[in-house]
Amino acid sequence: MRRESICFISGSSPVFLGGISLYQKNLIEYAKKRKLGLDFTWIFPGKENRKFTFEKIRCIEIKVPEIPFLKELFFAKKVKKIISRVFFDIINTHANWGSFLKNYQKIKGQKIIHTYHGADIPYWKTQFERFGFFKYLFYPVLSGIRSLGKPPIKKANKIICVSEHVEKEIEETYGKRKNVYVIQTGVGLERFKRLNKSNSRKELKLEVNLFYGLYVGRGGYWIKGLDRAINLGREIYNLNKNFRLIVIGTDENKCKKYLNEPFVIYKGIISQDKLNKYYSANDFFFSLSRYEGGDPTLSVGEAMASGCLLVCSKDSNQEIIKDKINGLIISEFGKKDAKKILETFNDKKLRERIIKKSREIIKELSLDKWGEKYFEVLDVI
Repeated sequence: MRRESICFISGSSPVFLGGISLYQKNLIEYAKKRKLGLDFTWIFPGKENRKFTFEKIRCIEIKVPEIPFLKELFFAKKVKKIISRVFFDIINTHANWGSFLKNYQKIKGQKIIHTYHGADIPYWKTQFERFGFFKYLFYPVLSGIRSLGKPPIKKANKIICVSEHVEKEIEETYGKRKNVYVIQTGVGLERFKRLNKSNSRKELKLEVNLFYGLYVGRGGYWIKGLDRAINLGREIYNLNKNFRLIVIGTDENKCKKYLNEPFVIYKGIISQDKLNKYYSANDFFFSLSRYEGGDPTLSVGEAMASGCLLVCSKDSNQEIIKDKINGLIISEFGKKDAKKILETFNDKKLRERIIKKSREIIKELSLDKWGEKYFEVLDVI
């Protein structure tokens, strides 16, 4: 019996340790665990043209320029040629990497599924906010951004959105269509669990008696809210000198000025197997993004499963989190929010009640339950 073939197409390398890359790896892990008998190919943009195998996954890297938008257009042209020559039973495009579908002629018997991890227009408007009044100078490019994200709406058999607010944003941007499924992102409960805090701190060489907050975010400072975490951390530190903020994943070259604080402990990139220990070792996890698609995001789900109390910005749209029920919601990132966090930290009963509720909720979003829903939409279960 012939094994069904699936091609993942996205902007993330399989070597990358987060985001859509980890999302796709988790899907492959689930398929292997369930013995679904699927052959996976992973196509992504990069710095060279090559074919290789990574963790038993066939990978195709396409060399593209690093210029925004030109990168997507160049990738679309090349990936269309590859997809037209090789038959895949299922093509699963992700995020804004499905623009090649505009002129792609689907082969008989083939299914196309597109997964929206966010909505481009709200995302880029949020990016432009950093320029203040001058943000309007960038608005003319939004029509081009919209055109890059539109082809899957017309060509895909089914659409997957990672949250209800992404579904709403996509509908507002491109209009309503049938066969749209909301599947919240799952977390590996076997990998992420609540570990002993003191032991985790000792293993990570952290001081046992300090008060720790954790920030995880790749790239720069704006979208993921590193600047917010630093401002909030400064206010907490002014109230409690035992506070430390551990920063993981941030590009040191882009964010050096934010990391030069007495309370910041910069760890750079860490291995995936250490993440659970960091979540368990910390008292709070800060998810202070200005825009997020996932609800929960991968890191929020992991922190919930690990028993790390969540502090989320209102505009990160982590609707799974309810203030003082299974996390904290903040919006000012100043002294008022710092006091709120310290009051929660000092109230052991409230803190433990919030963590307990958080872990109960995330158990409903296990990797197995998520994977089953996802592959049901792909019609392979």
